[in-house]
Amino acid sequence: MLITVVDMDRDFQIETNRLILRAFSQDDLENLVAILGDWEVTRWLSSNIPFPFSEKEGEQFLKDDEDDFEKGDNIRFSVIVKKTNTHIGGVRLFSVTAPECEVGYWLSRDHWNMGYASEILDASIKWLVDVGNVKRLVAQTAAANMGSRKVLEKFGFRHQGTPPAEHARCGHGAQCSEYYVLNISKGIEE
Repeated sequence: MLITVVDMDRDFQIETNRLILRAFSQDDLENLVAILGDWEVTRWLSSNIPFPFSEKEGEQFLKDDEDDFEKGDNIRFSVIVKKTNTHIGGVRLFSVTAPECEVGYWLSRDHWNMGYASEILDASIKWLVDVGNVKRLVAQTAAANMGSRKVLEKFGFRHQGTPPAEHARCGHGAQCSEYYVLNISKGIEE
């Protein structure tokens, strides 16, 4: 059963202690291109993100984000540091209207190992629980991306091996993906 997310206008945002998760805007373009144009960031992501990542790809990303945000299903949030109002990364929730939703996130290298990934994932999970459609979250990460694997495991995601065919998207080179699952609703079998 498909449930439409309501009230997903461009002004919607999620706030944490240090971050704001909001719709991407043109103001994010320069930092978005710099972050996703950094091989040390992009090499950990799936092939959904091209490399090199140019301003042209950034413009298309923003257009796709706007279209998807208005539909209220496939949501990308820009991650902004409150204190500096700086775009430092993003989180993508691949289907917030279905019982299963994939989550992916990225941060600029300057913001690694500062607890931001945990803050992003925590806020995303809490929001999805509040929305109520999603019962199961899935995530994948490069086998060698120990930082991301630790964040997922910290929140109770369980390692399931390699992704099933419907989720398989190898990254840009840091080994093939590892697949994680988190049930956020009781009564769902693992």
